Amino acid sequence: MKITVTIFLFTMISFLGYGQQDIGKSIDEYLKRTEPLGFSGAIIVSKDGKTILNEGYGYANRDNKKKNASTSVFSTGSVSKQFTAAAIMKLEMMGKLTTDDKISDYFENVPKDKSEIKIHNLLTHTSGLTGALADDFDRISKEEYLKQALNSKLEFNPGDNFNYSNVGYSLLAMIIEKQSGISYEEFLNKYLFTPSGMTQTGYNIPNWKETNFVENYKGNKNTGSTKLFTNPTWHLIGNGGLLSTTTDMMKWVRALKTEKILSNKVKEKMFTPYRNDYGYGWGVLDDGALRQHNGGSSLGLGAELRWFVEDDVIIMIFTNATINGNLGFSVVREDLEALAMGDEISLPPKFSIKETNTKPLLGTYQLASGQQFKIQERSGSTLLLIDNQELLDLISDPKNYSPNSPSVTLNKKFDDAFKLAFEKDDYSKFSFTGASKVLEEEIKNEIKMEGLKDPHYRVVKSILSKNNKNAYITQVALSEDPSFNNESMLLSIVTENSKYAGLGVDFGFVGPLELSLYPIGKDKFQAYSLSNKMGAILEIKGHNNIYDFIVDGVKVSNIKKIK
Repeated sequence: MKITVTIFLFTMISFLGYGQQDIGKSIDEYLKRTEPLGFSGAIIVSKDGKTILNEGYGYANRDNKKKNASTSVFSTGSVSKQFTAAAIMKLEMMGKLTTDDKISDYFENVPKDKSEIKIHNLLTHTSGLTGALADDFDRISKEEYLKQALNSKLEFNPGDNFNYSNVGYSLLAMIIEKQSGISYEEFLNKYLFTPSGMTQTGYNIPNWKETNFVENYKGNKNTGSTKLFTNPTWHLIGNGGLLSTTTDMMKWVRALKTEKILSNKVKEKMFTPYRNDYGYGWGVLDDGALRQHNGGSSLGLGAELRWFVEDDVIIMIFTNATINGNLGFSVVREDLEALAMGDEISLPPKFSIKETNTKPLLGTYQLASGQQFKIQERSGSTLLLIDNQELLDLISDPKNYSPNSPSVTLNKKFDDAFKLAFEKDDYSKFSFTGASKVLEEEIKNEIKMEGLKDPHYRVVKSILSKNNKNAYITQVALSEDPSFNNESMLLSIVTENSKYAGLGVDFGFVGPLELSLYPIGKDKFQAYSLSNKMGAILEIKGHNNIYDFIVDGVKVSNIKKIK
């Protein structure tokens, strides 16, 4: 059975970038193109004090095809922590507490190891308390939660380190209730939400419209409605799960820009970056220019609020579905911010998905050279996994494709050089770069600075420079872990006309490039990676597990499906 696969390279010649008056339209066009790629949620964007976009994308309910909208009710996840922090600041303004107070001032029978924990430590995740006690939805009484929290093992002495702690924020909610005499949600509603004009934020108090709750999805699995959060447990109260809409969240930030709910004095404390650039319920980055927080859940939902203070840009993203196992906001964040700042970006391809059974495609394939690759299914998506240079060249640069392309040859030379260097401490095979001594010094220095002991290496890929057609960037991963499952040091070795031109260092995880396969017609698929902005159109035909791949007119034969 012979199968022909025709792949037309998707070239990024479409760009988005407009003047300020069209920024909202450009963001909308971008997000509409991400819907077939899996994006589902609602987004509001404000620039220079004006809302330029407030729309929903994807489905709030896949079964009845109800679309997400600006009125859809999502979970704020850990973005909720800023409401708890603001409530503490409000109580400080009212003279009910100070952030220097110890928790032993508010709770009885605090163990000695926790007696020095201050409210400030709870707010900044420097208390040493554990991250969580159980699942968000496990039922537990307030008294039992407090008992377990106080009896939990302390990770470090208060103030000595940073450990993100949901437990600490639930204790803050208890302090809010104790000092105000009303429930946590009642306090937030009375002193924060109502003055800000927010009627659609809370757990139980808002008059929710049943049809505005959204279903959450992890891959193809429906994990439940946001209505679940209307009856929160103490594993959530204070640290996450407050429900809201895009419109209400924008009202919240705009209230914080004034002294409507908090004075400038307490806001200065709240937006001061302490350990790990964390303030009170906010991450405070870039010398205060960016205030942000995000949150997610095992349900697949996500939320992120980013406030660029100097640029006066505010972006709130709610998502109710994952994209290839990733929280939705994390995949589109970079492009959204670029567009909101008026920058130009490349567009994803525009296409419509056709229902097609992709299971016959799943398996392991082998090129004539012996290089292998896989097509797998994960979280409801069909993925082409590219982890060899030959296939990467075929997809990304078919006109220059060859089984012995310059990039394939370069990889082999670096592999031989690193093998000898790491086995025999002999860097002589780097001589092809004209800089074996320089590379020896630089590589050894980077290993020493990072403290790597007997590292393993893996030549990952070589790519042609976008700015110089004579230059290649070869990425080599170094790790103490021979399987490279953990974060690795990534060396980017630049060669120009085969001669050494520079070395860059970064850190990250090593893995195959993943292109999702979206059916767009009979035997046709749009392969695309939203995060890598790379794709191609594949036409798949044939029999007997023997494949021809045709990429933009370049044909590669005898690709076998081996299992």
